[in-house]
Amino acid sequence: MIEPEVLGPQLPFGFHLTPKGLFQDQDGDNGPLLLCGPMEVVAQTRDQHSTAWGILLRWKDDDSQPHQLSVARSSLAGDGREVRQDLMHGGLYVAPSPKARNALQTFFASVKIDRRARAVARVGWADGAFALPDRTISGGGNDLVVYQGVGAVDHSYRSGGTLAGWQKGVASHGIGNSRIAIALCAGFVGPLLEAVAGEGGGIHLRGQSSIGKSTALLAAASIWGPPTFVRQWRATANGLEGIAEQANETLLILDELAQLEAKEAGGIAYMLANGCGKSRASQAGDAKAARRWLTFFLSSGEISLAEHARSDGRERRSAAGQEVRILDIEADAGKGLGLFDTLCDYANGDALARAIKSAAAEHYGHAGPEFVQRLIGQLDVQAAIIRKGIDIFATDCQPANASGQVKRACRRFGLIAMAGEIATELKILPWEPGEATGAAKEIFEGWLTARGGAGAAEDSAAIERVAKFLTAHGTARFQPMESESPTVIHNRVGFWRLDQDRRREYLIQNA
Repeated sequence: MIEPEVLGPQLPFGFHLTPKGLFQDQDGDNGPLLLCGPMEVVAQTRDQHSTAWGILLRWKDDDSQPHQLSVARSSLAGDGREVRQDLMHGGLYVAPSPKARNALQTFFASVKIDRRARAVARVGWADGAFALPDRTISGGGNDLVVYQGVGAVDHSYRSGGTLAGWQKGVASHGIGNSRIAIALCAGFVGPLLEAVAGEGGGIHLRGQSSIGKSTALLAAASIWGPPTFVRQWRATANGLEGIAEQANETLLILDELAQLEAKEAGGIAYMLANGCGKSRASQAGDAKAARRWLTFFLSSGEISLAEHARSDGRERRSAAGQEVRILDIEADAGKGLGLFDTLCDYANGDALARAIKSAAAEHYGHAGPEFVQRLIGQLDVQAAIIRKGIDIFATDCQPANASGQVKRACRRFGLIAMAGEIATELKILPWEPGEATGAAKEIFEGWLTARGGAGAAEDSAAIERVAKFLTAHGTARFQPMESESPTVIHNRVGFWRLDQDRRREYLIQNA
């Protein structure tokens, strides 16, 4: 005996959705055929162009954990195997017989419901709500926004433990530790970028292995998910496009820059910062829309992006603008403690790193979504505060003779600082006001020193190239002006002489 339907969708003829599952009537004396476990049809989905139609499903697994999946109707054009795999991956029973599979396919293609939801293909803001693969964060309005993109089931936006546990075990160790603090602040930049008209970009932590770079990355990852939220640079450009798109307006974390081929390093890094993938053609030859994203990312490696780009022997140089979009930071805090400035009462840096990693593996995925939840309804107000805070940061920190590149970098550090200050104000980060700003100022000053000053990067690079040339060819390509015996110099570039302090001066002849 089929129990009464308990939900409100308009079911195809012969189908029954009950607390025991989805059934289909059978001919003759055969009882109803079970197609899958109990689920709820919540809404019909479509995008802002009234395309990409689908249905939104919800169910609970055997541990009573909720799951959500937006099934694009276009995914039913074949045999629907991927849809069934996604349902089963989320713990929903799906009957294995071919007859049941075909009937389930028919149900998904035919069921209707009056409620509508907006489908989005990217994580992030849409119509005042924030879509994640497994949930939507909103202010409780009537408009439902759901994620209907790649990785709707296989993703790392998971949560475990508690926000309080994360604050105590992870975030508290950013106090007095500039590198941990800046990594945590970076984790809150993504949801703010569009509101403040910010550019995509990121931070690259550079330093020797075992110095603690992975600790900073794992701490930041725990804002949005478990340790698997940290991805690897070892991927194709196409693969990284998909990863970046799924990190839209959250945080992209990529470890071990050396895994990326040197010849591709500059182009891929710029692509990630620029937020646009390559245009491609469909099987029919039509142009497909390029993937787009707006995100902030954290990276790590033993050498800088510029050094890695040159390491293939072809002296590739990254553009100065790229080095401003992707800020290279020395991972060593310079206190003899590796990444750390202070040990937070731990015996040594290794013990502190283990404590942070352990806490990040236990308490994760709460801070980012809760930050977004507390932003809803006040994002415009906070954006104005952030813009003013960036202006103040720039006034306080940038040198009077700063080039345009340094000014841009300074404002980027200011954005990172303000993201941390807003997260502090919203009681996500358990810090005192000014902690994030202090860390950003310290690291900006270090970045400026390592860069060689406040001038244009092209000027510094030109001086560096001249110095390298003189070191390599000073004797072979320059003729002494005061030599008693003539010296034959092939392919002469210029001359050299000693000044009053017996220092060598090089004179370059005009072309």
